[in-house]
Amino acid sequence: MSEKTIGVIGCGNMGSAIVRGLTSPVNGKSIKVLINDKDAKKTEILSTQTTTEVADLKTVVISSNILIIAIKPQDSDLLFDAIKDDLNEDTLIISVMAGVTISSIMGKIAKDIAVVRAMPNMPGIIGFGITCFSCNRLVSGKDVVQKIFNGIGKVLEVKEKDMDIITAISGSGPAYFFYFADALIKAGVSNGLTPEMSKELVLHTFLGSAKLLNGSELSAEDLVLSVASKGGTTEAALSVLINEKMDQIILSAVEKAKQRSNELSQG
Repeated sequence: MSEKTIGVIGCGNMGSAIVRGLTSPVNGKSIKVLINDKDAKKTEILSTQTTTEVADLKTVVISSNILIIAIKPQDSDLLFDAIKDDLNEDTLIISVMAGVTISSIMGKIAKDIAVVRAMPNMPGIIGFGITCFSCNRLVSGKDVVQKIFNGIGKVLEVKEKDMDIITAISGSGPAYFFYFADALIKAGVSNGLTPEMSKELVLHTFLGSAKLLNGSELSAEDLVLSVASKGGTTEAALSVLINEKMDQIILSAVEKAKQRSNELSQG
């Protein structure tokens, strides 16, 4: 990545993950990173752990070629009111605020400015996330966006109209996984396993299954059938999920999340 100053506003879990990716050995020598958060404790801790500088909001905005906004969506109006007069029109804004559209950001800034809307997910904290992003017509350096989010996992450019379903699948998806894992761990415990053993069995079963699906030419549906021998234990378990219409429950859950993402984007 060519020499730039990147400002990160918001140092919660995702903002901190992005900062760690930016300051990794791959990128850390070629960029300067300024960080700001209304919780001074967060920036103090993060700056001691990474090659970043803590700065006040105005300094971050004025000094940055790229401005990454990683705050809660409900705080966006106050932030944009505070920074819009100091924003240079050559600045690239990258928002990771769920449900906040590119058009709403441009409206709040009241300037023609390059804006990227991105949706990373929680595994980015350990470098195994996936980030989907879309851009307005003023964004020219998409390779820079790719490099920023490569630090926390895989990166895909998408159409903004797909962001609501992407949020429902990959943004919220880790919680679905944790929910199912928790239920399976508890099922093991209720049938006599220790919590530690049940967690280890579930964890390695999920890790191995994900790797198998990733490396297989078979579809997920085909792999289900390959595990479920006729008259066996897996078939017996799957009959319960099928009878309870688990696929429809998952579809309803995803559509509910998609609907909520759309509601957030409408303000």
